[in-house]
Amino acid sequence: MLTYVFDRKGKAPLYEQLYDCIRRDITSGRLRCGAKLPSKRTLAEHLGVSKVTVEAAYAQLAAEGYIISRPQSGFYVTDIGRTRK
Repeated sequence: MLTYVFDRKGKAPLYEQLYDCIRRDITSGRLRCGAKLPSKRTLAEHLGVSKVTVEAAYAQLAAEGYIISRPQSGFYVTDIGRTRK
């Protein structure tokens, strides 16, 4: 399970902190192409954040091509070599 520590008193919103953590794990190779991410609800409960926070982070990652949503299946890490320039 993905586990991150957030600066809850910092200037950056929680969704942005989560986005940065997951993006870093993808670009470093810790999360590999094809890896399934936890459901929004599961990750929110695990991290003690709202589901909206996870939704916003996942939406930004998807918009930038780091992850893809497969209907009725979940979110998966994409091949950033093909999607990132």
